[in-house]
Amino acid sequence: MGRWRTLGTRLPSVSAPIVVDTLLPLAVAYVVVSFLADPTRLDPRELRANSLLMNTTQLFRQESNLFAAAVGSSAILMLTAMAGAIVIGVPAGIAYGWSGNRLLRTLAWSVSTLASSLPAFFWAVVIELAMILLWVQMGIRFLPTAGFGIDEHLVLPSLALGIRPAAYIFRLSATAVEEIRHADYVRTALAKGLHARQILPRHVLPNAAANIIAATVLAARGALSSLVLIEYVFIWGGAGLTFVQALGNGRLELATSLALAFAVGSALLALAADLAKARVRVDE
Repeated sequence: MGRWRTLGTRLPSVSAPIVVDTLLPLAVAYVVVSFLADPTRLDPRELRANSLLMNTTQLFRQESNLFAAAVGSSAILMLTAMAGAIVIGVPAGIAYGWSGNRLLRTLAWSVSTLASSLPAFFWAVVIELAMILLWVQMGIRFLPTAGFGIDEHLVLPSLALGIRPAAYIFRLSATAVEEIRHADYVRTALAKGLHARQILPRHVLPNAAANIIAATVLAARGALSSLVLIEYVFIWGGAGLTFVQALGNGRLELATSLALAFAVGSALLALAADLAKARVRVDE
């Protein structure tokens, strides 16, 4: 009964940011779509002058339904990048929060700071230049640096897109686990002689799960904002690149549909993150 009373008193403070974070992307998308729907307000000549940008799609594929192909391609790239970020970030964060090795902790935190501080575009260019250097200097063709394919072409753009989310998930997971590790009930369990292999899955991880989920969703929202640049660098025919090409070629219906798709995706991620954070506040 007390839990429901606490939840009722906190709902107003929880629902307000949820409404704002969910509706704001949709409102911005509405403004953008209203602008794009009026050809008299849009002059795509500068975009159209960039022949490389406008014709990159021709390099690797043709699709009858560009909207479905673009959104599907972006979804594949996002899911692959976030899967890699979760696989790396969550275990590393748990290990950091539970570890007492100062040297390894300092090294891991420094690497995560570097990874999270630099933009996704920087990592994309660095990775692409590294592949080009291997080819020019050593004759090693490791992975393709451009083009679309659910194969080796997916590796580099997923890596570039997933570096910052992995660092973000690692840092928040590490903070959550470390806070719980120093809680009184965990110290008491350790003092009673319980092994870490018993305490970690039974007490630490269940209490840290909501924070880790919130970190993952927020990291995915950040990755969504970097998607356009990653797709441009690696010529990945997703929604971001197709959106710019649609503007340049005067295909306003396609451009507005993609803008709304981005807004809906961002709103759903914001809603999921706020719900996860609300769960954290209610259960504390």
